[in-house]
Amino acid sequence: MSNSIKLLALVFVTLFSSCSKDDEKNSNGNGNQGFLKIGNQSVELSQGYLENFGVRGNAYNIDFSLKSKSISGEENGAVVYFELFSSLQNNLSKGDYAFGGYSEATAYTFTRWGQSLLGKSINSEKGGMSVKNGISIRPLGGTFKVIENGQLYKVSFTGKGTATYYKDGVLTSSENDVSFSMQYQGDVKRSEGKTFTAKKVFSEERLEKNHAVIFN
Repeated sequence: MSNSIKLLALVFVTLFSSCSKDDEKNSNGNGNQGFLKIGNQSVELSQGYLENFGVRGNAYNIDFSLKSKSISGEENGAVVYFELFSSLQNNLSKGDYAFGGYSEATAYTFTRWGQSLLGKSINSEKGGMSVKNGISIRPLGGTFKVIENGQLYKVSFTGKGTATYYKDGVLTSSENDVSFSMQYQGDVKRSEGKTFTAKKVFSEERLEKNHAVIFN
């Protein structure tokens, strides 16, 4: 009798532990995990997006974005956006991506058009994104790593960029060579990339991209 009770207790503990882990995963974007860190500030990321903009040169222009659970509340939120060139048609190739130019469209590179934001009230705007109170940073160097690219993605970034600081929607200062990093492991929502076709960004004849997928 005593052994039966112990066995039932062990089964109950095992089931409870398994359910607790499942609940923890479900409460964190179905197991998606990641963070954006700019300077000494960090925010968790919960969802990834992959946008395919088709062929450019000898590579495929595929953009990768991430966001936190909330980007418009009273607490700090975060959005990560990288414009990359891949050797694969529908995925980011595994490997290390270095800083490169949009015109060259070389596989395994990311461009300066990326933008990461950390703070309160992050919004989309034509040709970019903005943060009411916080930091916006654009990459100028570093390494974007794609470790897994199947049903689940695993990526990271470590590098530096030019940061601009905002308060109540007004730019207060800017700073070069600011360190920032990102990690993410989880699923991605895939879509065909959209652009603002009526106008091109002045430099490098690059079409302005629509970031609506992040905010829907």
